[in-house]
Amino acid sequence: MFIQPDSNYDSMIAYTRARLVTEKFLLLAIKDWLKKLGIVSYDKVEIREVGTQPKVGTFVWDLTAPSYLGFMAKPTKGGKIKPGFIACDVCLGGVVNSTGIKPFINKCVTLRALQNIGACMQIFVADKYTKNAFDLLKQKGIIPATPRNLFGKEVAEGLTALSEVLRKAAETAIDPQQFDQLFDKLGKIEGVSRQLRGALFEYLVADVLRKDGSTQVRMNQVFKSDDGREAEADVISIKDNRLVTFVECKGYNPDREVPDKHLERWLHHSIPIFFKRIKTHPDWKKLKVRFEFWTTGSLSQEAFKAFNATKKKIKKSRYTVELRLGHEILKICKSTKDSGLVNTFQTHFMRIYSE
Repeated sequence: MFIQPDSNYDSMIAYTRARLVTEKFLLLAIKDWLKKLGIVSYDKVEIREVGTQPKVGTFVWDLTAPSYLGFMAKPTKGGKIKPGFIACDVCLGGVVNSTGIKPFINKCVTLRALQNIGACMQIFVADKYTKNAFDLLKQKGIIPATPRNLFGKEVAEGLTALSEVLRKAAETAIDPQQFDQLFDKLGKIEGVSRQLRGALFEYLVADVLRKDGSTQVRMNQVFKSDDGREAEADVISIKDNRLVTFVECKGYNPDREVPDKHLERWLHHSIPIFFKRIKTHPDWKKLKVRFEFWTTGSLSQEAFKAFNATKKKIKKSRYTVELRLGHEILKICKSTKDSGLVNTFQTHFMRIYSE
């Protein structure tokens, strides 16, 4: 693997990212389901995020939450109630067999052997199981679930479609009808419309740049500085072998304000890391460099001031920075002369939704 060229695993990156994004929406659906049924403490559900690792005992899980259901909560000697826990892992993208499920089973069995751990309801969610894997989970007292038996056919099909759309959209044009179907099928889950808009916006931006003349478009590349700091570039485009553009994407409702910290981090953390990497890249170091911040939300006056102050300090011979807000992004979409793309942007990123 070490001797392969950088681009050798690009297809695997797109597949893995599509799977992780889809699993995040599945976890949001599970969170919503647990809260609505009153199985868990309403505001105590944690799901895996960058920098967040939900734990029960000594193990990390995709989702955890305390539960005060009668058969799980136990009184302590001091008279307080000790909650039980929900611990859930998910794995989409294929059929889980008995070999694949054994690490999860070992984790569950080991957790039960730990002292001072309350009762724990353990759940595994996958698209499909082999009969042996399904039976093995049942034998060990673990719930084997699927998106379909938890949420029904429509949501299950929406998750499958989302994964397929994300994999294809990383390299090819977006099908506007698929965007509409995704919002229809998944938008009923609490909080998903907002998250879905943010995830799909990156793919829409990549598609806009392809149709606007970029000869190469890459997504979600992580760069590291010498001191170990990391920054992820949402979209990178190369145009006419003369310009490289790094785009930061924030797909928000038009009535929502992008937190100042996002713009500040991009200006003072991400851009320096990107630029240093560009100057050592064999294909990019001789190109003009531009950094752009695309958002469909609004920015505070403080954010505009911070951006303008930073822009004045930058020497044009080094690179340029630009803001692209909703109406300007719409103009860029229209310049592609792709009516479907324009309609998708207007429908899902310019109208105000109540969530």
